Amino acid sequence: GTFTYDGAGDIDLNITSVPPALQLMSAVSRKTHGGAGTFDIPLPLSGQPGVECRSTGGAHTLVFTFSNNVVSGSASVTTGIGSVSGSAVSGNTMTVNLTGVTDVQLITVTLSGVTDSFAQVLPDTPVSAKMLLGDTNGDRFVNSGDALQTRNRSGQLTDITNFRSDVNADGLVNIGDSIIVRARSGTFVP
Repeated sequence: GTFTYDGAGDIDLNITSVPPALQLMSAVSRKTHGGAGTFDIPLPLSGQPGVECRSTGGAHTLVFTFSNNVVSGSASVTTGIGSVSGSAVSGNTMTVNLTGVTDVQLITVTLSGVTDSFAQVLPDTPVSAKMLLGDTNGDRFVNSGDALQTRNRSGQLTDITNFRSDVNADGLVNIGDSIIVRARSGTFVP
């Protein structure tokens, strides 16, 4: 800031505030489970990527949350099979819709040119997810543990405690989910 002295004994302060740095704070894979609501699987920004175990015909929605309100940005698939079918910014979030995403893969979406309301631009930022239909416990393997977990939850309405077992995202954990998990047994992503 600047200081000015007006001669009358007053010191006038003119402080210009520095906006907070633009940062990606979190990322999730979001799905609507029938009438049961919307549930998110966290996608860590570092370390082991999160595992998306639910499928809706290769369509996925990723939601990115930033430290500041964003006004623009784009996204592209930079690793794996799938494509961006659209994206939108609202407040401090950017929603990216993907189509054609195949199972049993690591997919990386790179955010580019994300600009906040202070005209700060985020460096290109990759976020990865492991796509593995039926991996209800998120250990990167579909096996008897996932089948048992899903079978034990059969008949439950989908909620925050069991949504990973609703692999077809219809709002109910049932035999349909168990069949999918059993059929996928033996698949894994390193």
